[in-house]
Amino acid sequence: MTDYDAELPPGYRLVPARTTYLEMLRNEISAEPEAPAGFRPAHWERPPLDEYRALFRAVGGEWGWTGRLLLSDGELRELLDHPGIEIHRLTCGSRPAGFAELDRRVPGEVEMVYFGLAPEFIGRGLGGFLLRWTVHRAWQGPEGAGPGGPAASTRRVWLHTCEFDHPGAVAVYRKAGFRVFDERTEMEPYPEAFLAKLGP
Repeated sequence: MTDYDAELPPGYRLVPARTTYLEMLRNEISAEPEAPAGFRPAHWERPPLDEYRALFRAVGGEWGWTGRLLLSDGELRELLDHPGIEIHRLTCGSRPAGFAELDRRVPGEVEMVYFGLAPEFIGRGLGGFLLRWTVHRAWQGPEGAGPGGPAASTRRVWLHTCEFDHPGAVAVYRKAGFRVFDERTEMEPYPEAFLAKLGP
């Protein structure tokens, strides 16, 4: 069960969602993948809230992503500025193409909280690259840490995906080296406009 308040903002409602949890217990990617020509992944330090939300909507809008959109400016700023949270952005020139968010707040664990591409960059083979790059980054320790530092204590990288995400997500994560360790149905908030597209 999530910790969302029972009273959601107008336009949202709680619905049951089947969620699959996957984990990787050893680093499956030995070297940092080379970015495709014209693309650059980089740590996005203190992202402006409007730019972060715009990219969050661009990447997650088709899948009904909601989590960060229900936070106030203060709550979101506090989260993004936490030393245990890392945002990495993939850019094509000056255009944002996708992002990944890592949560290192639990010792020994890294959660891949969000990961994905903006719609106009899907279908170019970038998803596989960004996933491999993000997994490699997750095992390397906090941004700016030297070799042999906190990465050595990382024992687990994990993520979750729900039935409303891309239908091939679980297969893609399995292929990358993750394994399913739990499945459960939980009440989650989704935009009513998104739910309407799913039909009855």
